[in-house]
Amino acid sequence: MSIDLLNPTHPTIRYFGANRCINDDEVKSFNQRKITCDEIVSFDCGLLEMYEIDNPDAPLRSDTEQIVAVIFRPDLEPAIYPEGIGFTFCGYDLVEDATAISAITDCGAMFKSIPYERLTEYGLLPTYKDAVLTQLALVEEDPCENHAYCMICEIWRKLV
Repeated sequence: MSIDLLNPTHPTIRYFGANRCINDDEVKSFNQRKITCDEIVSFDCGLLEMYEIDNPDAPLRSDTEQIVAVIFRPDLEPAIYPEGIGFTFCGYDLVEDATAISAITDCGAMFKSIPYERLTEYGLLPTYKDAVLTQLALVEEDPCENHAYCMICEIWRKLV
């Protein structure tokens, strides 16, 4: 799937119909058992099959299990507006621009600078401050790794 993350014509918040990612034994093994949550909610095209929708009330495909609201490059603690329309705050993801792969949940837990023991129940960073500090540490500790160059995404979700 190709999702243009840098297209300035899109609004700051974008919605995606998606399946769910249960953190089963195979996924836990891939992440060296460092991500222990039961379910991963992420903006990651490798973990979730996603398609963009215009708004959270748009018609959905029959196989859609959740709507993921993504606020790209947030600059404050969690916003209020997705919560008012039935969304639950899940945390902050660090996603590589070019591939839409999460450095947190889809890189085999290879980064020493990610505080895996502090992730939310959805496998994400709990605060904006954690996201910023982790983002900076990734680049400092792994400057030659493409996945270390990430943007911060605030993630909300609503089950269908």
